[in-house]
Amino acid sequence: MKKDISEEDLINFLTSILNVEGKISLSDFKQRVLKSFKLSDHDLSPSPTRPGELIYEQKCRNLVSHKNFPHNMIAYENCTFIAR
Repeated sequence: MKKDISEEDLINFLTSILNVEGKISLSDFKQRVLKSFKLSDHDLSPSPTRPGELIYEQKCRNLVSHKNFPHNMIAYENCTFIAR
């Protein structure tokens, strides 16, 4: 059984992208996550609270509002993650 993608997995992946590219839109980040990880059935299921969005997409969108998000290293402006 595949493990659900964690917030830590997403933050580590985002940080590696930003270290190379400097910025990435939320939309592009979600697509990169989908292509780069073997997501669980749960991650690929529809979000019960956000119609039209999958669980993993909701996790990507929610990153910036969680306490583990490294605000000192990553800014989020106009739906784009930017390395500080």
